[in-house]
Amino acid sequence: MRISDYFDAAAERHPARIALMDGDVAIDFAHAQRLVHAVAHALDAEPNLRPGAHVAIYSPNDYRVPLLHLGINRSDRAWLSVHTRNPIDVNIEVLSFMDCEFMFFHSAYDALVPKLQAGLPKTIRFICIDRTSEFGPSLEEWSSAYTQPYRGGSENPLDAAFIQPTGGTTGPSKAAVHTHRSLEMMFIASRENSRYTEESRTLAVAPLTHAGGIGALTTLACAGSVVVMNMTSPDQVLDVIESSGITHVFLPPTLLYMLLDAMQKHPRDVSSLVQFTTGAAPVAPEKIKQATQLFGPVMAEGFGQTECGMPLLWKHPQDYLRPDGSFDEEALASTGRAVPFARVEIMDEEGRFLPPGQRGEIVVQSATTMREYYKNPHETEAFRKFGWGHTGDVGVKDERGFVTIVDRLKDMIVTGGFNVFPAQIEAVILEHDAVLECAVVGVPDEKWGEAVKAVVQLKPGRTVAAEELIARVRDRLGGVYAPKSLEFWPELPRSAVGKLLRREVRAKYWSDNWRAV
Repeated sequence: MRISDYFDAAAERHPARIALMDGDVAIDFAHAQRLVHAVAHALDAEPNLRPGAHVAIYSPNDYRVPLLHLGINRSDRAWLSVHTRNPIDVNIEVLSFMDCEFMFFHSAYDALVPKLQAGLPKTIRFICIDRTSEFGPSLEEWSSAYTQPYRGGSENPLDAAFIQPTGGTTGPSKAAVHTHRSLEMMFIASRENSRYTEESRTLAVAPLTHAGGIGALTTLACAGSVVVMNMTSPDQVLDVIESSGITHVFLPPTLLYMLLDAMQKHPRDVSSLVQFTTGAAPVAPEKIKQATQLFGPVMAEGFGQTECGMPLLWKHPQDYLRPDGSFDEEALASTGRAVPFARVEIMDEEGRFLPPGQRGEIVVQSATTMREYYKNPHETEAFRKFGWGHTGDVGVKDERGFVTIVDRLKDMIVTGGFNVFPAQIEAVILEHDAVLECAVVGVPDEKWGEAVKAVVQLKPGRTVAAEELIARVRDRLGGVYAPKSLEFWPELPRSAVGKLLRREVRAKYWSDNWRAV
């Protein structure tokens, strides 16, 4: 079944249930289903838009975005993931690489459409989703003539459902092609691990173009409700959780840390939460402890990838919280265990599985993995080396099956002949209450080859001496891991989905060197 088939089943069971809320807008499943089917009919009516065509949605979080995903899916086209916080030139490059043929856009980006039109000659039509535009009809005008249910759609589970670029803000190096089959398995795995039900109320605050979109689609396919918002402040998120009785929310670590700071200053009633999931980057164990104290035993951590889908590893509160309320430190430090729908192993460079306790690359087998890299058979073959999906992450598995991600293979620092993993240093620095975010990189050094450097963003109004943070690492991890230098930045670079971009920090110090790439 396609994700739109699951949505249709939910809409037929509960037509009067509220599906989506966005500000003052609230629409039920019957209304949502009519819009999904009208979009599918209207796409079919486009004379030059073949089945399987690539359709982009250029929009901030808006209740129409998941409905457009479903309409594109139902009509047997593939949606293209667009990070609207990227520079426009980067997005044009990405969309051109992915052969964008049709675009839905929000009026918030009206001024960008002429540049998109000039840079995307294959894109035959631009539809504004929220009002009439000089660049094309509104979504309502374009689709309102189609009132009948839509019965067509793909019968091939290996057809493309969506294509997502793997880069953050650096252009179209690779893009993962996911099929109806891999999207279906993401839905099933997400539903089981996040315990979505018909009573779930999910806050879609992370970008709907990324993990936030999978959570929203999963909720709708389970007949739950989605509250859509664009985050303007951590306090606003907490207010909505409290006022709307939110049961599920996903935020990347950086935004989670901001919420913790806001919750400490002004506590809210968040007792409605069933699961608060974080992921997309390693999470400092001390932050999970703090979150558990503030939000209750609801914190989960998930691990997935653009190529491998999500989730692959999962850490439930019961994994790291003992019955007496104490923390299982080893489980807490891990990313979790393989979900029931995936096999996760640790592999060496020769393709051999490594025993518990030994570091190697994390490799995956799951129906959630991509079909291929778009237009890149060489990288596709490398990804599937030895018959497993290669994550590029260094990890270690313990006897209980908990996998700890040590770092990215490309982020490892070699200093004085020792391998140093930035994530371990970052976790120690993040334990300090004044620190909001931290990036550790290797910088050129005549003596050591690379020297460990920490770049820190402090919480507003807080101070701490660089020497104190360096000493903290030295005491905990030893001299090899202690940063040789530490800088404070007012803000660290992040991707469109809030992930810390360590490579952009590194690039400042390796600007004329191959390691900056």
